[in-house]
Order: sequence, then structure tokens, then C-alpha cells
Amino acid sequence: AEPSRSEITEISSTLPEDILPPLLTERARSTLHIECCLKTHSTVRYDVIRGQVEKFLREFKTSLLCHSEITDFQDVALLKENVEYMIVAEAGSDTSDIQILENVDLDIHVYQLNEDDVVEEYQEEENVLTANYWDLPARALDGLWDNLIFDENIKTRLLDYVYTTILFADRNVNSNIISWNRIILLHGPPGTGKTTLCRAFAQKLSIRLAERYSHGKLFEINSHSLFSKWFSESGKLVQKLFQQIYDLIDDDDAFVCILIDEVESLAATRRSALSGAEPLDAVRVVNALLTQIDKLKQEKNVLILTTSNITEAIDIAFIDRADIKQYIGLPSQQAIYAILSSCIRELMRVRIIAEEEFLLDWRAVELYQHTNSIDNPSIRLYSICGKSYAHFLKSWATTTLKDFLKALEHVVDNETIGRKLTLENQGEGEACKMLINERN
Repeated sequence: AEPSRSEITEISSTLPEDILPPLLTERARSTLHIECCLKTHSTVRYDVIRGQVEKFLREFKTSLLCHSEITDFQDVALLKENVEYMIVAEAGSDTSDIQILENVDLDIHVYQLNEDDVVEEYQEEENVLTANYWDLPARALDGLWDNLIFDENIKTRLLDYVYTTILFADRNVNSNIISWNRIILLHGPPGTGKTTLCRAFAQKLSIRLAERYSHGKLFEINSHSLFSKWFSESGKLVQKLFQQIYDLIDDDDAFVCILIDEVESLAATRRSALSGAEPLDAVRVVNALLTQIDKLKQEKNVLILTTSNITEAIDIAFIDRADIKQYIGLPSQQAIYAILSSCIRELMRVRIIAEEEFLLDWRAVELYQHTNSIDNPSIRLYSICGKSYAHFLKSWATTTLKDFLKALEHVVDNETIGRKLTLENQGEGEACKMLINERN
């Protein structure tokens, strides 16, 4: 028989504490993240605000609701004068909605929003937009992260990945033994929020890493602009673009996120070049881009975010380099309900919708939808979401079981899909053909 908890405790009490596994010592405490945005005019030091916020919460709160706003700090003069808003975020791996403060550690992130608009970079000769540039955290991206809703715990997974890369860098993990490239690939149908998630993620990192990096940068590359109509000029464009990126990375106080949107456009160009439809200059451009990306993985303050609308067209070289290959699919009925209910609450807040009806959580709606009247606003909204979900499922009505299982596999095990897309030890031209044939 297995030993009881008391027997384990008695045995463990005779052993040195530093050799015991965590489960035999004191239970690990969760870390509750609090995000505190200062007013633009505030000049108070962040550590002073951080200490005052923790003192306020410990003295006046016994528990906090995750993903909610704290509004009752107005009685504390320093906070009233300097704090614009305060948000309770997540509690690490603990998925409980309510957190008891005596059981958690508080990680308080203090920051100020940058009021500058996005800066656009253009090619001088061809007047083509090459990149967008943000100073983070930016007012234009404020609140974006919290309003993105996905079925899977995608956002937590992305944050955990970055925390892990920072830990590896701090501990000087040998990258020749444990390799990571600082690249994330989001792929899936158009309009599912991939690019928006990348921007919101960069904004979130500038907040979460504020104690380590005083500010963040987001450099969004227009992949279509990397190919010049003039022979041999494309390579110079890539070199010039990445020189700007290296200038940003040289600032050790900045965390730099690079976003390459619609990365499949690079893959299509390379395949065309290999087949003779495009000049070999295009191949050299893509190879130069991959070389520059490989160099960036040595830097501690950079992260590369990529997106693709066409999974089948993603370049094999990008698949091989991505540490995370995350499929972003169409939302479920539950996710649609969460999205629409948040929109309705916002319209109620500004009095566009006059009747302030209380909208239930989708879990409560599923529990009560068979007992309550359809006149209940929450149940009616959930029914509408079901029709919306069924609308895009209708296109699957005549699909084969084989195709359905492939699509299901995308959602359930995106990492496996990423590995399947990586055809190791194959020639690139042959690999692309095999990938297309497999998908067809």
C-alpha cells in the first residue's frame, strides 16, 4: 500500500530540506500578477508605487478576482494621484478565478503608456511600406491582450515560453545542447487574430518585463517589401532593414519584438525561383533573411513573431526554426459568446445599449439553458453564437473523414503538426512538393 500523507511528512522531517522534492516540502505558492498603469504626468519612482500597491492590497483585500479591475484605491492619496488603472491578471499555472491573497505572492508590474503613434518606414526609391515601428507599451495597443479570447490557453503558453527563454539565458544554458531560436509561428485561417495577438503579445511583454527592460520595441516587417523590382537590390533592402533592427537591439534596456506577417509569401517566392519562374535573386533574398534570423538568436533581448494564413505554404526553413508552432483556428461557440458578451458590456458601459442586463458566464449559460426561457438575454446570445459557429461548419458538410481528422489534428496537437511539416533530410524543392501533395 502507498504511504499516507502523515507517514510521508514524518519520514521527510528526518531528511535535509534541500534534498526534498517540492511536493514533500511546503506547497509552492502561486504568483498573482497585478498590472498598474501610471498616469502620463506621473514622475513617482516605480518601486515606490509597487510598494504602495502591495501594501494597499495586503491591508484592504483578502481575495482578488482574476482578470478584473481594481477601482477602490482612490482613498490612498499617492495611488489616486498617479495610477490610471490597476488590473488583476492571471495567477501563473493556477487557473482558479478567485485568489486568496495570503496564499499567493504578488508580482506587481508598474508601467506608463507611450502616447506616440506608430512610425511607418518606406523605401525611398519605390515608396513601398517596409516596416511599422512602435515604442512599447503603446497607448494604441492598450487593452488588446485582455480582449483576445481563444479556446486553448494560448496566451499563457506564449508567456511561459518567453519566461523560459529568459531563464535559460540568465543561467547560461548551452545553446549547443539545448537549442532555442526565439521564434514563434502562428498559423491558421485568415481573420482569426494572429497578427493582433502578436502585437498584443509584444505589448504584454513590455509590461511584464518592465523591471528588466525599461521599454519595448515592436518592429513589424512587411515581407512583400523585401523583393525589389531591380535586380540585386533586394539583398540590400534586407541588409538595410536588419541594420535598423540591430541598432534597436544594441540598446540593452529595450526588449525588441520583430513581427514578420504573412511569412508564406517568402515561401511562395522561393518555390517560384527554384522552378525558374522567378530570378535567383529572390532565393538569395530569402536565404539572407534566414541567415539574419539565425544571427538574432544569440541576442537576449529579442523575440521573432511570424504569422501565416496558409499552412501548406509555410517555408520548411521557417517551420524548422520555430520553437512554438501554434495553430489559431476559428472560435468555438463558447469563445464566440465570450467575445460578443464583452462587446455588449462595452456598449452598455457607454450607454449605447440602455438596458444593463447582467450577462452570465458561458459555463453558467450551458448549465441553465435547458431550464430557463429563451427570453433570457444570456441564453439568447448563446443560441446566436451557436448559429454563428454552425455557419462556418457547414462548409465541412461533405468533407471526407480523412480531411476532417487532419483538421482536428491541427487543433488538438499543433506541435505534432509542426513537426510533420518539417521534412528533415529532404531537398527543399522536393520537400515543398511532398508537402503540397500530402495536403491535397
